[in-house]
Amino acid sequence: MNVYLLLVVQLALLIEAQASIGEGQSLENYLWEQTNEIRQQALNASLIYGMKEECLDPSEFGGYMVDDTVYCYEGSKSLKIAGQRSGDNVTLQNFLEMESVTWFGYWEWLNEIWHINNTEGVRLGEEASAYMNHIRNVAENEMPVYTILALTPCARLWPWLGQQLGSGTNNFGLYTSWVETNLVPGSTGYMEYQQHVQWAYEEGLVTVEKALEIYTTSMQFEVEFFNSVERCEPSQCNS
Repeated sequence: MNVYLLLVVQLALLIEAQASIGEGQSLENYLWEQTNEIRQQALNASLIYGMKEECLDPSEFGGYMVDDTVYCYEGSKSLKIAGQRSGDNVTLQNFLEMESVTWFGYWEWLNEIWHINNTEGVRLGEEASAYMNHIRNVAENEMPVYTILALTPCARLWPWLGQQLGSGTNNFGLYTSWVETNLVPGSTGYMEYQQHVQWAYEEGLVTVEKALEIYTTSMQFEVEFFNSVERCEPSQCNS
């Protein structure tokens, strides 16, 4: 699906999602439930499917990882921008700045692996570019806490994918090490994101409607990014 059709998909999901937040339910858990259909799409997306079936072309994987390396760099910049816009909310500002440093560390680690000297020389795929632009738009134009929210689907989706796939137990051939390192079922890093978003929601700084719009868009972009690699079939590797 063309990434420019995402707004249409997003609108349809927003119309469909009419359930209110249940008593005692956190905002993030509500958003997670509302995007279940997209989450299932992620489980069958080309990158994840290719690893599960051990047929993913290494060249396609390499292209994805180069884009993902730039995504980490741009994510660090977006977090820094949001932090600078946090005003007198020192707690939020400090968290965003610390996350910016953490994400920059991801970039430094990955650029050594993939031999990327600078991001300007990378010709990004359409899906990755659109995803980065979404995060940057939130960082520059929405309340800073929404940047944390925009990054939460990734932080929660990847451990869930690991759980569904049996990361740490099953074999994924060439990609076993990557799956075990990145799709870690026990990872709970998203919960710290959730705490900041929940506080902002309870303070009336975040609305359900805006949160669902941003969260849904990020989750859909996760799927589109996974689908940016060419889909393989097991028979291609067994012939």
